[in-house]
Amino acid sequence: MSTNGSFEGSYVLDINRFPDLLIMPPFKDEHVLIIAPGSQTTLAQLGLPESFTPAQLRTSTRMFPAEKKGEWEPLKVRERKVTRRRHHVAPAPVDGDSAMADVDGATEEKENGIEEEETYFEEDPTIEDGAVYPIRQGRVVDWSCLFALMTHIYNTLSPPFHTPIIIITQPTWTAHDHEILTQFFFEKFKTPAFCLMDSALAVCYAYAASTATVVDIGYEKCDISAVVEFLINDIGRGIAVPDCGGEGMTRRLLELLADKGFSRDMCEQLKRSGICEILPPGTAMPGEEVELPNVNPAAAASAGANAAGLKGRGGPGDPITPMRGGAGVLEGGDEPNGEGGEVEDNEGVLDVASLVVSGKTNEFLARKEKEKAERAEKAAAKKAAQEAAAAPKQPKLPNAKRLTATFPYTERRPMEELNQNGKRPIGNDAPKAEGEAKRPRTPEPQDSAEAAIAGTDQTPKAPAEVPIQNGEATALIRREVEVGLERFQAATGGILDQIADAIHRCILSVPEAQRRQELWDNLIIVGNGSKVRGFKDALVGKLNSKYLISDSNTTIFTSEMPSSFTTPVATGANTPQPQSQLSSSHHGPGVNPLLLAATTASNPSGLIPPGQNQHLHAQLQMQQYQQQNQQASHQHSGHGQTPTRIKLTKMPEYFPEWKDVGTEEASFLGAQVAAKVVFVVDQGLSKGFMSRTEYNDLGPQGIHEFCMPGSLSPPPLKRRRVSPPTTTSSSPTSPISSILISPSSNSTLQPTTQPLRIYSWNINGIGPYLNTQPPITTFFPTASSSQRKAKPSPYPSLRACLHRWSYPHLLFLQEIKIAPGDTSSIASLRRTINTPLSNDGSITTSSHLYDAHLCLPRDKHNATGFGGKVYGVCTLIRRDIAPSSTTKTVDWDLEGRVLITEIPVHGIVVFNIYAVNGTTNPYRHPASGKVIGDRHMRKRQFHAELRDECARYEHKGWAVVVAGDLNVAQTEADSWPELRVGKEHVLNRKHFKECFVNGRSKGGLEMRDTFREVRGEERKFTYRPRGRVWGDGMDRVDLIMASQGLGVKDADILDDEMERGRSDHVPLWVEVVVGGGNGGGMKKGKTEDGCSVNGNGRSEDGQVE
Repeated sequence: MSTNGSFEGSYVLDINRFPDLLIMPPFKDEHVLIIAPGSQTTLAQLGLPESFTPAQLRTSTRMFPAEKKGEWEPLKVRERKVTRRRHHVAPAPVDGDSAMADVDGATEEKENGIEEEETYFEEDPTIEDGAVYPIRQGRVVDWSCLFALMTHIYNTLSPPFHTPIIIITQPTWTAHDHEILTQFFFEKFKTPAFCLMDSALAVCYAYAASTATVVDIGYEKCDISAVVEFLINDIGRGIAVPDCGGEGMTRRLLELLADKGFSRDMCEQLKRSGICEILPPGTAMPGEEVELPNVNPAAAASAGANAAGLKGRGGPGDPITPMRGGAGVLEGGDEPNGEGGEVEDNEGVLDVASLVVSGKTNEFLARKEKEKAERAEKAAAKKAAQEAAAAPKQPKLPNAKRLTATFPYTERRPMEELNQNGKRPIGNDAPKAEGEAKRPRTPEPQDSAEAAIAGTDQTPKAPAEVPIQNGEATALIRREVEVGLERFQAATGGILDQIADAIHRCILSVPEAQRRQELWDNLIIVGNGSKVRGFKDALVGKLNSKYLISDSNTTIFTSEMPSSFTTPVATGANTPQPQSQLSSSHHGPGVNPLLLAATTASNPSGLIPPGQNQHLHAQLQMQQYQQQNQQASHQHSGHGQTPTRIKLTKMPEYFPEWKDVGTEEASFLGAQVAAKVVFVVDQGLSKGFMSRTEYNDLGPQGIHEFCMPGSLSPPPLKRRRVSPPTTTSSSPTSPISSILISPSSNSTLQPTTQPLRIYSWNINGIGPYLNTQPPITTFFPTASSSQRKAKPSPYPSLRACLHRWSYPHLLFLQEIKIAPGDTSSIASLRRTINTPLSNDGSITTSSHLYDAHLCLPRDKHNATGFGGKVYGVCTLIRRDIAPSSTTKTVDWDLEGRVLITEIPVHGIVVFNIYAVNGTTNPYRHPASGKVIGDRHMRKRQFHAELRDECARYEHKGWAVVVAGDLNVAQTEADSWPELRVGKEHVLNRKHFKECFVNGRSKGGLEMRDTFREVRGEERKFTYRPRGRVWGDGMDRVDLIMASQGLGVKDADILDDEMERGRSDHVPLWVEVVVGGGNGGGMKKGKTEDGCSVNGNGRSEDGQVE
């Protein structure tokens, strides 16, 4: 450095100012770090071997709190105190003479020794008390604990500095979770590259399947994902389906066996044993169909072939017990000799004279005959036993045919208890006495159902030191436990049905209907919860029984069809179409084309309306047919909703190391494949990982540009546009999430600038507004009926309401109160909305016709009142925008409260909502029926689930509108005379604002209240309690909320006397446009679709029919 302070001969380059000058060295296979966290087990590995292998490191996903607050330990550290005696050693004699201590002196020295207590701290891997699991049901519940676990794994593997990291994420992790992980790994470990990969996508990489349905059976939940061309259908996923994992099966076994003294640990070991089996649907239980096996008569006669064989008799190696006289040496000293054990009839020389003189001739002859008969009987029995041994043995019954079976149960018991009962600990739990011979180890049985008899000492290796729990020594013992037919019922109680329903909904949510059958053909079942014997086959059997449609069912009406039509197939490709102008007859989607073809082919002109010639009728039909072909991109025919075949996909046998361990952890294999491609092959050209430089520029939020939520995108040349996803699955009992997905700026939607008019009304029972079909008896006049006068309905029809409101694009109705299965009311609804009025001259135009979509309650525990006529929402879509719209439901709502309408033409997704009303009434689990809280709790849970659903759409680039009865008054201006001040109501109001009104930095959606934005502080209300007149207690609980990307042209509440009707709510409406500004209110004149309106959003005539 020179005297003037400048550098000479060297220059300093600021790399932060010139990041492009940095060239990242290529990554090596041996440096890649893969971590796959799970709810119970976390897999990790450093380096990619030449042939991909299972994970090197398997560790429990848990940590233990350390003594210092905020710190964690991987194992439980226990305190162990040991008492030692220190003996006094006498000094050596001064004269150097060797002194010998006698026995009494040694005894006195031992007795006078000093006892000292020493304390040791050691890690005990057998203790689980106090463990903290940071991941529950796939969700991160303790970030501090998870970070400590990641640090422990990183330090255990000890990777080099230049190590890229790939993390396998859970489907339940949100974008905010991804950002937290990104920040932790970049800041903590200074990694040069970081990648997040969804577990379902990793499974597809392992199976080399670009399109598949992945079913991941975990510990407490199940995840179902539909993957199309390596892109995950996000919102249609079955995320964290509750009570469907391995723990759910354990709890089911405990329910069945609790009264027999089984504990949870016993049920867990039973589930893991070979005798626990899931039988396919329709399989008879053992004992239901008893078939007597063919028994060899000779074997039946022997003592070793009876039913007592299970007790150890008659088995291989057992001595054959003769039927009589079990001694090895015959009476009288005769021994068997000769072939076959025949006894020689050698009576020797008799002294006849002595015998006659003695007078015992008869006794002697009787004794000899008896001995001869006994020898013959023994020889016959021995021959029969030999024949039985030579006969073919009865085959061993499989597990599925046995009434009972046993499994080895291992438990840890106190050593003192074992000593009192005279039982011996197994393994190395206790040291053997000096000179004791080593007991031979009993080999493990091939089938755990054929376990050894009770009392066999058999166990895996245990620590050399005696484990200590609660201050006392413990040891492992093993005993055989017998189980009956309960071992086949681990998946009963609706587990398989719930998974099958989630799979069906997930596949149906894929917008491309032609790809759904491919998803059924590539079904992948993974996860350690699926290791239970027979689980995969049983699940496929359940899917076949519930949803499979055979090819024979697709040929209905073919026998009645004319020969000019081809036979339809399941895909609908050969559905009869017009053959010519004279024979064309297409009657829309509401008519079965097969039935129509069969009934009209013999008389093509039979359906021609009166007064219209045949040629003109054919031209009109062909024009309608061409119009429907133009809408083919939005509709599909055939069996897109029902599969014709369901098949499991087999993983390729590229990696022999995975054959023995199974495919349940295939996501880790897929992570290795992806890491090889992303880190080593293309070095980031596919934007599959985030580099350190990019993290410095973009921050944690930049991870979404490299790894979209839910998928690791393929290279750019393989990307394709996919329609926005459909529904999401969420547990009804999932905790309230505070996660928010930021809206994406990379939207593929190109919306129109035309405004969209939306009306919403809690109709409180749709029945009075329908044109019901009169009974057939009214068409036959009688003396009494002729005197009667028909009473007109005091309420206008729904069609009249649409006319009065100038035929809005969308009408949302809440609380319609139609029971599931009430097809009559549904048909009446669809007939009413399209029945012309006397002043409805434009009924034939699509801007005056509507399609009705309903979401009805299906919760058998929380929506059962009034015969099922509770709740329910309905969306009416005007037909000029209906072809480009899609209506969907969500899996987390079973009470008929949510209906989503996607309108890509406008770039808007609209939620029709009938929110939960907060009360102290109990809320039950939808599956089990157990009370898990009250309706206040469910209301706040509903807010969080709705918020997350809206956030997912915003992230995809949609503008979001939430309209309906939200059952919350936000401010004092929204209530008269005052707001509810109860504790729960205050909490509900606060939580609603946190979810929808607060800014994104505080976890909210930052949505706008359209009425307040247009009308300011004007006081209007939408609800009055029943039994009260208007003005005596009112609230504005019906809202229309809009996201920031929408312009609100006008909004209002129709609260005049004409609109009140019989409902306790009044309608409200809004007109929005993507990218537009506030219009300052709708002016008098005509709407853009040609309807005359006034300043209140009604038609100018205002007539009511």
